Amino acid sequence: MILHRNTDRPTIRCDQCPGRPILPTHRDDTDTRKCVRCQGEHRWLPQPHPDDHLCAVCRRECPVCQAATTEEEGRPCRACQDRCRTCSAPLPARPASAETITRVEPEQRKDKHRWARTFYPRAWDQCDACQRTASSADPVRTVLAALPDKLLRACGGGVPPAVLQTIHDELLRQPAARLTARIERRWWTTWASRPLERKADEDDGYQPDDVAVWLLAPTPCAGRCEDGWSPAPPDRPTEDDQPCSVCRGGWLLPGRGPDPHKNNDDGPNDSQTQSAPTVTNRTPAQAVSYRPPHRECEGRGGTCGLPVADPYTQCPTCLEWPRCTCGHHYDPTTGDACKTCR
Repeated sequence: MILHRNTDRPTIRCDQCPGRPILPTHRDDTDTRKCVRCQGEHRWLPQPHPDDHLCAVCRRECPVCQAATTEEEGRPCRACQDRCRTCSAPLPARPASAETITRVEPEQRKDKHRWARTFYPRAWDQCDACQRTASSADPVRTVLAALPDKLLRACGGGVPPAVLQTIHDELLRQPAARLTARIERRWWTTWASRPLERKADEDDGYQPDDVAVWLLAPTPCAGRCEDGWSPAPPDRPTEDDQPCSVCRGGWLLPGRGPDPHKNNDDGPNDSQTQSAPTVTNRTPAQAVSYRPPHRECEGRGGTCGLPVADPYTQCPTCLEWPRCTCGHHYDPTTGDACKTCR
């Protein structure tokens, strides 16, 4: 007698729901009070239980591949609908090379190398136009291609509508190259090492959709700078970016430094009082870019610029200090040798 595969599997029922419905699982250790799919530690189901016995997170997943999605609940993701993850356009027919693993033996290779090569199927989730964004004339596609794949997966495998609206608004004022540079700078200096989601019960909750908008949002500065820097003019691209004179190189941006416009009231003003970042509350990006304040050498008509320590105003070379036997400069007013050789 041939038994079917599912005949010896246990049947799990929910004892807390009327009629004790059968749950779509065969695990003996299933806790019927939690989500039937993920059984998460904090995925307790509300009372009474929903008909599908799923938590809010699993209900937003793709029913085909269980990929995270922020689209309509119960609807397949864009990859399962054969649509481009960037622009939602229909994907072309999937070739045979994208389905199977191809192995080329050494004797079948046309070059002189004598070892086998294995070609794995690539992800077939973008249309031809989005794959050719480097040579594309569409600025929207160019900016969309610059969004990190990790962030797009957190957003459900697609681009949120608010991000598209922000891109269209920014392209009216900025070129696509500046937007792509803005995304890359803010991603690798801030969000690449930070969680893309935070609960709302903390100080400031946010979602991956908010992070995608923050990567594209303009800098809150009246000088229209790029995070404290004024880019070089388009006709002179080889010049260096200059610190913004309006926000003083980003020091006056919200959360970056103290506000010089303080009122004389006795009580503090939360919208105006900002403290400078200290060693304990610096972000990783601020810790990397931090440089302690120093004085520059005033020698050579003010063109030297080497850092000097107080109380000196010029470097040892401009002061023509003598050299010690070890080769280091020393102050002749304090001794006849450097501090190490004394």
